[in-house]
Amino acid sequence: MTSAESANYARRYLTKAEEYLASAQDNLELERATPAAGDAIHAGISAKDAIVTMLTGATSKAKDHAKSAKELRTALGTRPEAAAAEKALRELITMKGDVEYGTTLVTLAKSEPLVRRAQTLVDLATQIVRASR
Repeated sequence: MTSAESANYARRYLTKAEEYLASAQDNLELERATPAAGDAIHAGISAKDAIVTMLTGATSKAKDHAKSAKELRTALGTRPEAAAAEKALRELITMKGDVEYGTTLVTLAKSEPLVRRAQTLVDLATQIVRASR
């Protein structure tokens, strides 16, 4: 894949991340905690895909999302935000099974921090993808 193709893919992942984040925020305002949490998780994963694709040229599509946080950390290298980004993604991924497949409803108190974590990742993805234009 060429660097232009990678940049286009990264921008598409960023668009998805932004859309999921907007939906998560809307769901929070409407007090729909479970969809807010699910959208936040997808926003974080899409933001990771945007970051990794922009920095390395490709992102993995492994079914094991736990590897995504390590992939993100590796792609970010020595950037000062690397540790916080990895932690935010790990926290989102840790909740994925419970939110999407569990029988317990997510509370607003649990979904609000997930939306904040997603915001952190989308902000970082925006900075990286837009700076590389």
